Amino acid sequence: MRRGIWNRLFLASSFGLIAFLIFLIGQETLPEWRGVQAEYYRRLAQVTQDPSKARTPLKVQQIHLPEFRRTDRCVTCHVGIDNPKMKDQPQPFAAHPDFSDPRFLAEHPFNEIGCTICHQGQGSATTKKHAHGPVSHWEEPLLSGELTVGACTTCHQNVQGLRGAERLVQAMALFEEKGCIGCHTLHGKGMLVGPELAETWGKSVDQFDFRYIRGEKTVTHWVMDHFRDPQRTVPGYPALGVPESAMPNYELTEEEIRLLTALVLSFHSEEEKEERPVPARYKVPYIPQPAETTFASPVERGRHVFQKYGCAACHGLEGRGGIRNKNMDVGEEVPALLYVSDGYSKDELKAIIREGRYPAKADSAGPSPALWMPSWKEKISEEELDALVEYLVSLKSVS
Repeated sequence: MRRGIWNRLFLASSFGLIAFLIFLIGQETLPEWRGVQAEYYRRLAQVTQDPSKARTPLKVQQIHLPEFRRTDRCVTCHVGIDNPKMKDQPQPFAAHPDFSDPRFLAEHPFNEIGCTICHQGQGSATTKKHAHGPVSHWEEPLLSGELTVGACTTCHQNVQGLRGAERLVQAMALFEEKGCIGCHTLHGKGMLVGPELAETWGKSVDQFDFRYIRGEKTVTHWVMDHFRDPQRTVPGYPALGVPESAMPNYELTEEEIRLLTALVLSFHSEEEKEERPVPARYKVPYIPQPAETTFASPVERGRHVFQKYGCAACHGLEGRGGIRNKNMDVGEEVPALLYVSDGYSKDELKAIIREGRYPAKADSAGPSPALWMPSWKEKISEEELDALVEYLVSLKSVS
């Protein structure tokens, strides 16, 4: 009886092993890319009216980039990436849309720089799933078309006026409008209420908590979800003394979320640059622009200072308030600045800005308010401080 059971188990495992071997042989002899490439050449034969194109030998194609520490096999499936005759074909058979412009192709020679430097993805893979991601142990899945613009700063240190980077310029304007630098640092400049933004994209996925993330568990989706609802994404753990996200919910539109996510992608830390090197000949250096040194009035200069240091992040656009600060004693909101001159003299305002201030709690037993007024005395000059106070005092007359 027992011997019969073992015989049946041996027979079943033998059939299983044979089936597995057949599957592996099928993968090797009929890989996914062969079907894609064959269909490409069939389409190319139709477009060019040259039947011989359909008989082109099928093979893995790659761009080896030792200076970039990359090998991209994307062109195994995207064979027609630089063929203008395929511009009207669907993906993955289509030509790159920007390659219809000879200048773009000349400035971005994909056979020299590859594909993943802009699009990310796993360049060495030869299946769609693994090449595009996300898959286990690969932390750079393919970027959507809207986010690819964030990769421009890999080579271009200044994107102002850069053709194709208009969305990134728009994102930078939104970054300044929301006053993000008032809480975050960027390459050491700004405030430490929030984390250093240049380090976000270089972090491993293991450094993020994905329990409250909707959709794919990638850094991209974490950043987007955090913009949508910071407190849902990082609810905190009171029992462990871990606070919820201090970032206010600015009720951003989906377009604004995509813009700011692309912008975060564009920030690179020094460590990240070392891990993903770009040869110097492909880098376009930043050319400093003349700084604006004259203003129509001290109030105009003060408005510039208000924006420069990101005051709107907590006090709202033009100091109008509306930014939630949980458990703060004044209506659980950071105070608006429209009537600040009614309660403080100019010297008192300067003192608060220099030294900072921690808000009182509405509930003494509750958590500390997430946002506070940091000390700006090491950041702001006396001339800027004088102008900023003039601007704050002027807000009452325009409210």
